[in-house]
Amino acid sequence: MKRLAAFMCLIAALALADDRLQPRDLTPVTWLEAPQHAPVEIVREGKPVAVVYVANPEGRSDWQPKRKHESPSTLKRLVDEMSEVVRLSTGATLVFVTNPPAATECAIVIGDCEETRRAGIDASALPPEGFVVLTASNRVYLVGTGTNGTHDATAWAVADFLERFAGVRWYWPVEVGGRCVVQNTSLAVPPVHYRDQPVFRLREYHPREGWKLPTPSRSFDSKPLPFPPHAIPDGVQEVRMMPYLALVRAGCSWPYKIQCHEPQNLAKLPREFLEANPDMFALRKDGTRNVNLFCYSSPKALDYLLAGCERAWDKNGNCTWVTPTCVTVSPGDTIWECFCSDCMDTQIRAGGTSIDGFSLIMGLFVKRMCEAVKDRWPDKKVIYMPYWNYQECPPSVDYPDNLVVMAAMTTFPMPLNAQPENFQDAIARLRAWQSKACVPVTVWDYCVAWTHGPYQYPHVVRDFQKSIQGLSAGTFVNGWTMSDWTTTAPTLYVWMKALWNPDLDVDAVLDEMCRRLYGKAGATARDMMRLECALWEEGDWRKQRVMLPGEWYLPKSLVPRVWPPEIVERLKTLRDQALVELADDPVARQRFLYRTWTFDAFLEEAGRSEP
Repeated sequence: MKRLAAFMCLIAALALADDRLQPRDLTPVTWLEAPQHAPVEIVREGKPVAVVYVANPEGRSDWQPKRKHESPSTLKRLVDEMSEVVRLSTGATLVFVTNPPAATECAIVIGDCEETRRAGIDASALPPEGFVVLTASNRVYLVGTGTNGTHDATAWAVADFLERFAGVRWYWPVEVGGRCVVQNTSLAVPPVHYRDQPVFRLREYHPREGWKLPTPSRSFDSKPLPFPPHAIPDGVQEVRMMPYLALVRAGCSWPYKIQCHEPQNLAKLPREFLEANPDMFALRKDGTRNVNLFCYSSPKALDYLLAGCERAWDKNGNCTWVTPTCVTVSPGDTIWECFCSDCMDTQIRAGGTSIDGFSLIMGLFVKRMCEAVKDRWPDKKVIYMPYWNYQECPPSVDYPDNLVVMAAMTTFPMPLNAQPENFQDAIARLRAWQSKACVPVTVWDYCVAWTHGPYQYPHVVRDFQKSIQGLSAGTFVNGWTMSDWTTTAPTLYVWMKALWNPDLDVDAVLDEMCRRLYGKAGATARDMMRLECALWEEGDWRKQRVMLPGEWYLPKSLVPRVWPPEIVERLKTLRDQALVELADDPVARQRFLYRTWTFDAFLEEAGRSEP
């Protein structure tokens, strides 16, 4: 019996340790056999024990900004964050050293160096953006591979270390209260050995620059929406996204980069050129030429784009639609159409439907582009963005093995994938394009701010990313306004996490988020967030397909269907209750006011909506 009891205690201890190393709200990692040694002390009773050594930072071109207004590298951003997080958590100021520390000295060693290689970490063998966390006696090694000339993977090792062992979370930008740290006067790392890498290699959000305050909350609003008093900390005049995105591992190691809507400014070409080549441009119904858009049946349009390839690839010149790896085919940011006889003939071949017809016209042009590039530059690719009214994959068109596709979700942006029919259509479209492309597709998606209303779709995001795992190389999230990271900040946080690994427990993320951010009001805020998810992800409005105009405004008639009067009242009750519970907690109250920035405007919006 004693032996059994001891065995059960051991099992319980191992389970407890596992829970601490793999919190339910973090994405999983691959655990390897851990070494045997005493825990590595980083901080003891508020005093630093370990030093921090960053391997050869000055020898890295991405360590310090080259120009005055440039941001520091992702790695430096995370190293600086390590210092700040440990200070806020334990009160200790970490000591950074420039020379490799002695074996008898406790140290965090960051980056590939002779010592990490002796410890058995081969950075060159890691996959793109992959990293290893390994401990040894007196050591914590944080090492990632180098990709595309950067050291982002090592930065991801630092980020994971801080989340997993220092207990930090970054739910939205730090300057507006999005960072949560765990108070503990000591920090020690048990023996561990694990590795990780992103499931999706493209994980970007726009606008990376952020927003100056005050700012509109919806894309079509001309005036800023004031924040409630105390929702923005004193002195904050802008919310910067680039420093924050590094913390949630936004990045791109995918080698094929779209040059969206290039070439632009075609109308500014010399007048003589425009007058000599009118048939290169799209023909309007009235017989005039639209010199902002190509006619994609015209051989001259093909020649024009190929001339840019020759200038860039053969003559080392500059060309806005050509990168070292590929040439872009992406019409201007508008509905594309052309009524010349060649384009109309192709429309008829497609059955006379405009979307299928325009998609076929573009598909045939891209095929000719792929053939020409393969013939002249066999190591290069053609990257195509099906968009607007030409986003369908024409089944009758086959391409050479040099087509790369970035599919834009212009008809059904991610929030509308809460409707099952839209979700399935989007997956089917990606599968169709993947069957034609030579590498996994990427996605250009949107988190659009149609409304002041509180809505969340984190489970939809997670489920969509799981559905396209292996099919897609990642997503560029095209944001609009600051409400992306206020009203829908929980969803956007989950989106960035799911782009790293969609094997994510969304409810655990939201539980932990509310517990950490809102203190005494954590349970009330969670009830409110749970209701916001249910309204959008499970509501009756999903039963009838909703087609939104080009700007994706929320139809007035949909507001009372998503938020009927009794639900509006319930949400208001929860909001008011949370504010009462937070009366003596200014930090948590600021965070709650920030996240509910648009709520009073929503009450007005819901009150004047018509059924």
